[in-house]
Amino acid sequence: MRACRRCLCLLLALCMAALSGCALFRNETVEIGAEEAAPYLALTQSFLGALFAQDYSACLAMFAENLHNTMDKEELQEQWDAVRLRYGDAVEMDSYEAYRINGEGTILAMVTHRHGGSSVQLTFDENDDVAGLWFGVREDEVDYAIELPAGVIEYEIALGEGTEHEVRAIVTRPVRSATVPAVVLVQDSGAYDRNEAIGNCAPFADLAHGLAQRGIASIRFDKRTYAHGDEMTEEEINGMTVQQEIIDDALLALDALEQQGGIGDVFIVGHGMGGALAPRIAQQSCGRVAGVASLAGTARPYLDVVYEQTLAMARDASRQSAIKKEYKKADKLDAMKEDDTIFGVPVPYIRDLYDHPVEQSLAALNVPVFIAQGKNDFQTSLEDYKSWQSALEEYAGEVRFALYDGLNHLFAENGSVKGRGTSDEYLSELHVSDQFLEDLADWVANSTNK
Repeated sequence: MRACRRCLCLLLALCMAALSGCALFRNETVEIGAEEAAPYLALTQSFLGALFAQDYSACLAMFAENLHNTMDKEELQEQWDAVRLRYGDAVEMDSYEAYRINGEGTILAMVTHRHGGSSVQLTFDENDDVAGLWFGVREDEVDYAIELPAGVIEYEIALGEGTEHEVRAIVTRPVRSATVPAVVLVQDSGAYDRNEAIGNCAPFADLAHGLAQRGIASIRFDKRTYAHGDEMTEEEINGMTVQQEIIDDALLALDALEQQGGIGDVFIVGHGMGGALAPRIAQQSCGRVAGVASLAGTARPYLDVVYEQTLAMARDASRQSAIKKEYKKADKLDAMKEDDTIFGVPVPYIRDLYDHPVEQSLAALNVPVFIAQGKNDFQTSLEDYKSWQSALEEYAGEVRFALYDGLNHLFAENGSVKGRGTSDEYLSELHVSDQFLEDLADWVANSTNK
């Protein structure tokens, strides 16, 4: 189970509205055989069929009275959408376990999704109605594959092989054997996998494949918090710095990419938080990076961005007041204890960011820089885009800015959304814009050997 994977629970009349780790209640639990489980399995398959089809009215028709009293259609949809946002659309129930828990028939269904897997536990009362519902994680890891386009090859390698922080990486390149430029892809904040999968989108797979089709190799990797979050203690997670979570593995990816045959100049291409850290990664590379690109990143102080995003989502005055009070804690960051947090982010992580401002790293560089953002990005604002213009005002190297009409935080276009959307748009299958891919590939090609 990943540290970032939380479960949404409905236990009898109890509804937990937020994602939080919850263990299965197995008081007086007895495993039952296939024959005894058959009627509960049939009911589970019926419920999951409706759930996968997002027919929430049909799901509610199977609820026992106690669940009807605590969960309406909108709340069920909200919780299932949270699961879909983490793993993508459900594909099938691939296995199950059957129990009697406190005498009630229970099915724990293992569900395969487009980008991983979840579990759904259903408990049935004496009337065969759904009396308990849990959305949770799977103990086993569910891998997935994304189809390769023509003219592209890729293969898997390990970063930090043999260490406790080993992570999986994928090298993608054009079929042709000539020496080609390459990019290290660095994810946004959060425990992302190598494809930066979210909902039904996989933007890093799009970037890797699209760049390879345009003659550019790449490497992308699972973040350490994705690969090992389940093994980390609370103390380890709370004490983690940006250097440990992102930068160390990005530098290992750079090392690994240089060891592949036929690789020329290498660029750092970061998205969101990865974009903000791209100059710092390049600075630590000791001159081995030919250019940096920040895609929907920011040069602004981290807590300013978190504060504005959190405040924008607040729906009432009391919540807004609490957010403003939390933000004020940043004024005393230097005096805060190591185990303190601001907006849930550990102090060591924040201090690491503040001790290494973007301007400091840029001052040590003179390589080409590409700053890109979509106008429909609800996660990164135009103020973040403008922050780069200020940070790069006296920069020694070449700079290119690009602002894209109609593109969101993933550099994808969603015609069904007007203006800046919400995370719900990631539940649609969206792909990185061809125009943006052309521009990024053109920047890499024109920045090679400079």
